[in-house]
Amino acid sequence: MEIVTTEIKRALVRLNIAPESFTLMSEDVGAGIYNELLSTFVEGEDRRWWWESFSQTSFSVEFPDSMGFKRICSLVPNSREIVWFMVEENQLPFFPIYEACPEDIQNVIGECYGFEYYIIPKFKNWLLCENHHNRMIGIGEKIVKRLKSYSA
Repeated sequence: MEIVTTEIKRALVRLNIAPESFTLMSEDVGAGIYNELLSTFVEGEDRRWWWESFSQTSFSVEFPDSMGFKRICSLVPNSREIVWFMVEENQLPFFPIYEACPEDIQNVIGECYGFEYYIIPKFKNWLLCENHHNRMIGIGEKIVKRLKSYSA
């Protein structure tokens, strides 16, 4: 079975995105960031679906068109900021984490099969994720406010 990092690598080639603009963290660095994010955003122990047990107040919106990812740039505070992009992959010891800007993340997701993902700035003051129920879930005042504008 193919892992999501292979699919992302193919998408980067198709989109002609330079590897230095969409960087997969090494195993050591990625594991450290993963554990830091886990302790910041998840209540209790590690789990497959972080969104089931966020430790902070969250808000979600369902996009029945399955195109929530197309709204990433309008939901995040700065679509050119370098953030962490964490993708669900259960065949690996922890979810892979990339450094990329939301604009490129949105384009890459559009070239891939469906997977759950989390977008988190390095200050960890917000989080945006999309799950397999077509729900965009946000933590943090700026993200929640933007998500609420879609649900009005």
